[in-house]
Amino acid sequence: MNKNNPIQERINQLLLKWTEGINTSDVKIVRILSEHDELEMIETFFEYMLGIDTDQEDFVMIFNAAFSNSEDYAKDLLAEIENEINNWNTADVPEELHFKKIEWKADYALADKNNPAQLFIANMNSLANYLKPEKETKVSLILRMFYADKNDAYQWFKEVLKLPIEPHLVIGISDTDNFNIYDKIADKFPKEVKTIIPALNMDEAVEQLAAGADPNNEETPYRVNLVKLMNAVKNRKPDKVQQLAKSCLEIALKSVKRDANWLAQIVTIYTILYNDQIGYKKFDEAIYFAGKAIETALLTKGVLDPSMAFRLVGQTHLGRGTLFNVKKNRAKALNDYKTAAEAYSFCKDHLMQCEALRLCGWMCEKLSEKDDALRYYIDAYQLKDKLTPEILRGSTFPLTVKKLIKNNNRKKILSDEQMEKDLKPLFGEDWYQTIENFGKAPIERPELAKA
Repeated sequence: MNKNNPIQERINQLLLKWTEGINTSDVKIVRILSEHDELEMIETFFEYMLGIDTDQEDFVMIFNAAFSNSEDYAKDLLAEIENEINNWNTADVPEELHFKKIEWKADYALADKNNPAQLFIANMNSLANYLKPEKETKVSLILRMFYADKNDAYQWFKEVLKLPIEPHLVIGISDTDNFNIYDKIADKFPKEVKTIIPALNMDEAVEQLAAGADPNNEETPYRVNLVKLMNAVKNRKPDKVQQLAKSCLEIALKSVKRDANWLAQIVTIYTILYNDQIGYKKFDEAIYFAGKAIETALLTKGVLDPSMAFRLVGQTHLGRGTLFNVKKNRAKALNDYKTAAEAYSFCKDHLMQCEALRLCGWMCEKLSEKDDALRYYIDAYQLKDKLTPEILRGSTFPLTVKKLIKNNNRKKILSDEQMEKDLKPLFGEDWYQTIENFGKAPIERPELAKA
C-alpha cells in the first residue's frame, strides 16, 4: 500500500499507539476507544495485524467467540484457538515461509470453579510460552466478545485481572463512543487497562483519498466535492451542503452534455439533498428534491442501459413515496410505489420489485382498499420463485408473508396448505414462528437478549 495513502497513514499511526500500549509497564489489557464511524477501520486494523508483512512487533490472534455466560466463554475461546491451530497445521503453506507445525493442545484440567477465566488465561499463558519462549515478543489476544453487555464484560475481565498473566501476554478489546461496554473495567483498573484513542478522522481520510486521484481526470474535482458534500450532511452544516451541492451539480451538468452517464450522478446529488432535509424533518423540502431526483431519473430512459435507468426510476419513486407517506399523503405514496414496482419489474430486479409491491399493499391497507392490498401482497409473494432462499430470508419478504397469514380472504387464492409447502423449505419446520418473530425487537429473542 502506498505510504502516502491516508488510510495506510492512519493504520500506521494506530499501530504506533497500539505498540506503545502493549509495551506499557503493568498493562494487561489494551482498549481501543473509537468513534462509531471508525468501527470499520478498527476491524480493518485488526485484520491488518494478522498479516505477515506488517511492521508490528507482536504476534496477534483474533477471537470471535460470542459471549453466552462466564463458564462457557472460556471453553468457546479455547475451541476457537484449537480450530485455528488445526487450520494452520493442515494449510498448504509456501516453503519460503519456513512453516512449523504448532504442537500445542489446550489443557481443560486447568479450569477453576472459583474463577471462570482461569481455564482460558492459564492455557494462553502456556501457548504464549510455547510460541515465544524467550518472552521478548508480545502475544496479543484480540477478544471481540460479541453479545456481552457491560456487566458481563466487567465481571469477566475482573476475574481475568485476578490471575497471573505472563509478561509477554496482552489482551486487546475495542469500544465505540456510543456503545462502550468496557468503561467500568477501564475505570476500576487504570494501571492494568490502557485506553487508546485512534482519532482517525475518517471524513478527512476519505476526502484525502478522493483528492489524491489523478488531477488530470475531470472526475477528480467532482469526487472531492461529493465526498465533502456527504461529510457536510453528516456533520449538519447546511450552508456548506448548499455550496458543495451547487459545485457538484455544476460539474455534473457540464459533463452530462457529452456523457449521459452523469445523469446518474445528478440523481445521487438530489438524493443526498433530500436525505439531508429529512434529517431536519423538513419533509416538504425533501419532497421537492426527491421530485428533482425523479425528473432526472426519467431522463435516463432510452439513454442509459435499461437495467440502470429503470433501477434509478424505481429507487427515486420509492424514496419520494416514503416521504409522501410521512406526510400522510397515502394516495400519492401509493402512486409512487406502483411506479417503482413497474420499473423494477422492467429491469428484472425482483428483490426490489417484491419490496415495492409490499409497500403498495401497505398503502392500500392505509387507504382501506383491502382487495387491492391483498392483490399486491399476493403478487409480492409470487416473486419468491425468482429469488434465492438466502435473499428471501434476508429481505422483508417475511413481512409480506406475515400480512398474508393474517388475511383470511387470501385462502381463496393461496391456501394454508400451499403456504406450508412453500415456506417450510425456506424457513424450516418452525416457519410460522420464524415469521411471527420477524421484525420484533431483539430482546424478545433469548439468544440475542444480550446483544
